[in-house]
Amino acid sequence: MTRQAVTKHLHVLAGAGVAAASRRGREQRWSLDQRQLAHARHFLDSIAEQWDDALARLKAAVEESEE
Repeated sequence: MTRQAVTKHLHVLAGAGVAAASRRGREQRWSLDQRQLAHARHFLDSIAEQWDDALARLKAAVEESEE
């Protein structure tokens, strides 16, 4: 992965409020906001649960129609 690609991803994370940059001289240091990361994880887990439920319903419907 190139340095440019990493920087682009870090800026996307900063835009989402998950990461933040600070300058120290010529260096730019990045840190993660653990609370925002936990919030994002909780949100993604709830979406995954919805998909799991929808897929389980689809599976049940398909299996029922095969009988």
